[in-house]
Amino acid sequence: MAEDNNEAAPVAETLRQWIAMDDEIRQLKLRIKAISEEKVKLGAAVLTFMRENEVDDFKLEGMSGGSISRQVRTVKPAIKRNTIRTQLLLHFSDQPQKVSEALRAIEGIPEDVEDASTFGRQTELLTRRVPKAAKNEMNLHIGP
Repeated sequence: MAEDNNEAAPVAETLRQWIAMDDEIRQLKLRIKAISEEKVKLGAAVLTFMRENEVDDFKLEGMSGGSISRQVRTVKPAIKRNTIRTQLLLHFSDQPQKVSEALRAIEGIPEDVEDASTFGRQTELLTRRVPKAAKNEMNLHIGP
């Protein structure tokens, strides 16, 4: 029994340090989220000003330098797998096996994998779940 406690002591200390770092990361993430939300609000005001006054660039002077630019882009939505499958089947209706092979090649799924949903890379993660009461406590301790 005494040997078990001696062996567990380093792990217990490592766990304490890991939990402390996890708590600090959670607090910093909450702070980052608050700052990001404020930045989005300020950015919307700047974009409105630039749009209304037809300004495309602000040249920045001082310690950061550089410029802030307004760009307008048109983004097309991604093509969905079902759309590709439907169009391929319409054009190659007499060759459904070729359509299946083409989809596998496009998605990078090897031919020897039967179930495409199981194809992928496995990773190990160490996560910690904090009770809601403890999360609310963290919110109270956040500040600049």
